[in-house]
Amino acid sequence: MRNFLLILFVAVLLGAAGFAAVPAKADPLDDARAAGQIGERPDGYVAVVNPAAPADIKALVDSINRQRRDAYQQIAQQKGVPIEQIGALTAEKIFSENLRPGMYYMDATGAWKQK
Repeated sequence: MRNFLLILFVAVLLGAAGFAAVPAKADPLDDARAAGQIGERPDGYVAVVNPAAPADIKALVDSINRQRRDAYQQIAQQKGVPIEQIGALTAEKIFSENLRPGMYYMDATGAWKQK
């Protein structure tokens, strides 16, 4: 039950922080994921799929990860749990609800896979 409440809290907070599954306008992160430039990691952060990605994609990754880290830290402090737990729970949610076929995610071994 505690994990369910934690997942629910993460979902609500991330939705409020701009991580909603259905954006009202063009979403650079979603566009980059759809183009195969950015993938989701199992720790709740994003990474470039190809290390030779353009500078604007790398800057987007840095920006998204800063926003996520701030949100995860806030949740972790409120719930008294490790930030890593929040990131992992968020990754599970993103993998199951936000990634569409063809988008990349990193598995537990560090290999990129397509959904």
